Amino acid sequence: MTKYKQLAEDLKNEIQLGYYSEKERIPSLREIQTQKSCSLTTAKEAYRILEEEGYIFVVPQSGYFVHPNIGSVISGPQNEFYPAVEADDRIQQIMRTVMDPKLISFGAAIPSDFYLPLGGLVSSFKKALQHKEIFSYGDLQGDLELREWISKRLSIQGYRVNSDQVQITNGCTEAITFSLATTTEPGDTVIVPSPIYVGLFQILETLKLKVVEIPYRMEEGISSDEYEKLIKRHKPKVFLFSANFNNPNGILMSESSKQSLAKISHKYGIHLVEDDIYGDLYFTGTRPKPLVSDFPYDQKGPRSFLCSSFSKTIAPGLRMGWVASKNGIRDLSKRTRAYKISENHPTQIAVVQFLKLQTYERHLKFLRMEYKKLTEEYTKLLSLYSEGILKIQKPDGGFVLWIKSPLDGDKLLNESKKIGMAIAPGSLFGLSKHWDSHFRLNVSVGFSPKIREKLLQFSKLFLKKRKN
Repeated sequence: MTKYKQLAEDLKNEIQLGYYSEKERIPSLREIQTQKSCSLTTAKEAYRILEEEGYIFVVPQSGYFVHPNIGSVISGPQNEFYPAVEADDRIQQIMRTVMDPKLISFGAAIPSDFYLPLGGLVSSFKKALQHKEIFSYGDLQGDLELREWISKRLSIQGYRVNSDQVQITNGCTEAITFSLATTTEPGDTVIVPSPIYVGLFQILETLKLKVVEIPYRMEEGISSDEYEKLIKRHKPKVFLFSANFNNPNGILMSESSKQSLAKISHKYGIHLVEDDIYGDLYFTGTRPKPLVSDFPYDQKGPRSFLCSSFSKTIAPGLRMGWVASKNGIRDLSKRTRAYKISENHPTQIAVVQFLKLQTYERHLKFLRMEYKKLTEEYTKLLSLYSEGILKIQKPDGGFVLWIKSPLDGDKLLNESKKIGMAIAPGSLFGLSKHWDSHFRLNVSVGFSPKIREKLLQFSKLFLKKRKN
């Protein structure tokens, strides 16, 4: 590690340990040069890093001061750059445990059958079988009726597109993969918030992309100042993110933050790829707009892609997703046809039949009520059982809890297996070591005497650790 980076790390640790409080003036460059026995150049470079990462700010003719909201600044990974992503092997090893059918899987973000409209889906597939064209390839861009339904719904949500600007995909993961492949080449840099959905790292690794992690901030989601500094420093091609109820921490970006990030991205020509798979699962108020709805439309400028699917609302096994883009669908659709002739036509027709029943909004209302209730019950129970040891980040939507504990997440997964359950360790959701003491819990497993007892057993792991 270079001298200025080591000095920056030392100063970060001092701030984190409380040697300097919020808004307090820190030593000047000349003073730190004397205190740390370093050159003025080393001191300047170290302070530049601290300023870029939000630890300090400068007041002209007064000096350097600790950031007024330092508590949020030190709560996440600090804008780290990764020239390569090597995540797939480790992720697959852990996910095999998380998905083990012998365990109660609190780790996988998959809705349980109780929350799926299985009866309606069976009826819809039966109706789909009556269509003569069901076994043909179908439209290369996806079933027209389905695309029309999606485009109308997105337009109501604030992202105005027509059916020609929608491409059906095999789930949201494929939608994101094709969106990234359309806007990048191997070796390009992508800015990714942290923590974020584990599967994105596998996509980034496969596409051979470089990554800069930017932390979520509790108040706004993503700091626009940090974001702009990273753009200037790393020259990324794409911003890949989830603005509405990010998995795993459930954060909802503020509307002002969305507008600011969209404006900055367009200014510097950054493409946007938004994962909006949890957007419909808000607990209160109205459906939040996707960030791309604030992105200025420019046919020749940077492109935006909105990705989602029915996996979290109707059924994960449908593998029915989509991409919407005002200026990028043509190139994306061309890329999809290089890999396949068309999407699953029978399933598309069945989904259209289900949506025609006009029960989708009613089903979503049921899910929102249930997941809000489950989130509150799990939070209350885990806090009680663990005697306040667990620090639970309560989400505004979705169905997962992001929890900090005194135990290493990977070790906690092994311990939870012994009592017949699985959690998702925090190390899955970032490239740094910052989330090792966190884990994700899926509340859509439901609530029953058996689940209550399992959570009680689980909480005893932390009480046992405290006694030791």
